[in-house]
Amino acid sequence: MSEASSHATGRVESRFQSRQFWQLTVICGTQFLVALDYSIINVAAPSIREGMEFTGGGLAWVLSAYPLAFCGFLLLGGRIADLFGRKRVFIWSMAGFVLASLLAGLAWSPAALIAGRALQGVAAAFIAPAGLGLLQAAVPEGAQRERALGIYGSALSAGFVSGMVLGGVLTEYAGWRSVFLINVPIVLVAGLLARAYLDESRDTHASRHLDLIGVALATTGMVALVFALTDGEKYGWLSAPILLSAGIAVPAVALFVWVESRKDSALVPISIFRTSAIGAANLVNVLLICSYGGMLFILTLYLQTHLGLGALTTGLTFAVSGAIAIVTGIYAGKLVERFGLYRVLLSGIVIETFGILIMVGLPEGYGLALVLIGTSVNAFGHILALITTSIAGTNGADEGRRATAGALINVSQQLGLAVGVGVVTSVAAHFARIAGGTDAVLAGWRWSLWCSVGFAVAAVITTVLLRRRFKGEVT
Repeated sequence: MSEASSHATGRVESRFQSRQFWQLTVICGTQFLVALDYSIINVAAPSIREGMEFTGGGLAWVLSAYPLAFCGFLLLGGRIADLFGRKRVFIWSMAGFVLASLLAGLAWSPAALIAGRALQGVAAAFIAPAGLGLLQAAVPEGAQRERALGIYGSALSAGFVSGMVLGGVLTEYAGWRSVFLINVPIVLVAGLLARAYLDESRDTHASRHLDLIGVALATTGMVALVFALTDGEKYGWLSAPILLSAGIAVPAVALFVWVESRKDSALVPISIFRTSAIGAANLVNVLLICSYGGMLFILTLYLQTHLGLGALTTGLTFAVSGAIAIVTGIYAGKLVERFGLYRVLLSGIVIETFGILIMVGLPEGYGLALVLIGTSVNAFGHILALITTSIAGTNGADEGRRATAGALINVSQQLGLAVGVGVVTSVAAHFARIAGGTDAVLAGWRWSLWCSVGFAVAAVITTVLLRRRFKGEVT
């Protein structure tokens, strides 16, 4: 090769790497925002109640509208992105997210605020799978993609933790409306970068026929299931709203599986779960998030209710583990490249389990140091496990199903969060009633952390049983 051609090749590679850097920046930055908006409202909730004069259980719908809509529309968002263009769906969904954020931030009534939060969730349900599909299209499978997914996982962790901290800062100094309006300039900049640097990709072989029956069943089943799991303790597991939700969710999900297994153009072909490690990754992912989400919920109650920490201080406490997760995520891809996906996944879950075990005996006083140590250890293991399941859950997916595979990973995380929080709150309440006395609530929290340990151990066992899939020995 001549010197001139070598220089030309170097310039082309440099431009490609620069473009790929901006693609990854846009995709991960947007996912950061999706995760941030999931948690940012928790700290602002008391100010919202006072400012909008919510009565009864109205404020709870502000908190739950986003995750319910997000979970309910994920599969639809993934399939539409695959069929009609991931870049197109990504950009239009960001435009929808801006409008929904404006509606929430400028809300003139409780109903308008709830509608804005729900529309934010719908837009995020299209952004998340489209973004993960674009990442897979932009970065070739192998070591390069594993590193990119590590950064992607770090962005999600950073977004969730930052929401808890930023929500407190914004509410304190700029008012509760700012937690929604802050999205507008950020998304506008991300949209301009997306138009400039992202490349269009879609399923070029499939017809653009949308499985409307599958969409209706999936959305109905997921929304009803998540509502029943997350609000069962609040309303009572045998209350009319929860029994009605369960009565809708179970047949809807069962019908969805039955219908999808008999369709050629299914919203989610059942065969995708037999592809490489995709099915195994999603199953382990549910158990991981059950453990992590339940633990995080209980520790938040412990820090704020028992130790008396403010919302901002609580957020800063979790920021320590968030920082550890971010740094770990950046290097997780290299660890997978060196030691293999199965070993890193199993090690991560074991470390995550050990982190929870450190905290199961929550002390009456001076528990902050224990929480800091336990969540730091847990965060290191959890992000390793989470990134490896993301790699396993997307590698091997057909080109036309990249966004669908990304949607499934997100769905398994949302299901895990709903199940984890639902179970630990019920366990905590049950054992608090049994214990009685002044330490009853603390006793319930300790038992609920043992529940989180149980979910993590189940993830270890499942990973070992399905090790051949994670090692690539089953296709």
